[in-house]
Amino acid sequence: MPRRTRPSRDEQNALRRAFYERIGRGDMSIPEAMKAMRQMTGLTQAEFAAHRGVSRRVIQDIERGTGNPTVDSLNSVARLFGLQVGFVPVRRNEPASPASG
Repeated sequence: MPRRTRPSRDEQNALRRAFYERIGRGDMSIPEAMKAMRQMTGLTQAEFAAHRGVSRRVIQDIERGTGNPTVDSLNSVARLFGLQVGFVPVRRNEPASPASG
């Protein structure tokens, strides 16, 4: 298994700028955001989970798009990045859910 390397300070700053730009445009899904947040820190799923007080499985399932995380779990992770769960517009390229009609 290849060794992971943590991003340099410049790489972290570039990742953060791109992350917040995409978040601002509403151009990022929860799985994409979770993976981006973890990659900015340079941590493995297990390390990131331990740091945020959730299980590795929660992080893994969210990144795969198969999880059903609680709002508390999402806020625990997002808080590190100055974010919280909220109501956001649906992406234009995503179909609205049947319950919204």
